[in-house]
Amino acid sequence: MSTNPAHSDLPMSAPELKTDTIRVGGAVVCVLSGDLYLGTAAVGDHTLREALSRVPDLLAIDLNAVELFTADGLNLLLSLRDSAHAAGVPLVLVSPSRGVRQVLEMTGAAGSFTVHDSIEEAIAQHGH
Repeated sequence: MSTNPAHSDLPMSAPELKTDTIRVGGAVVCVLSGDLYLGTAAVGDHTLREALSRVPDLLAIDLNAVELFTADGLNLLLSLRDSAHAAGVPLVLVSPSRGVRQVLEMTGAAGSFTVHDSIEEAIAQHGH
């Protein structure tokens, strides 16, 4: 196996994408920052699915600091939305960056997600 993380088969290192997960009351908030594309999608998927496995009252994904967002990132969010729906967990996007909004609008996926301007607004709207 190569020592270069870019060539690793394990979704362990993706310096282009940073993730942080915090609990706010009954909600779980995943903050993604950096680039969300094919090379980082496995790291994003691992973080988001781990958060979903906690079966929170609300799963909020903060996308304010996502710079590069490709179809791979969109597919990840759409798949997670379906999994969250099946688990009965409301999923919302928080403060998507301009790049994320452009992809959502260009692909017609904007209507597939509830979007809030802040984490506080998301939690208040969902009663948690």
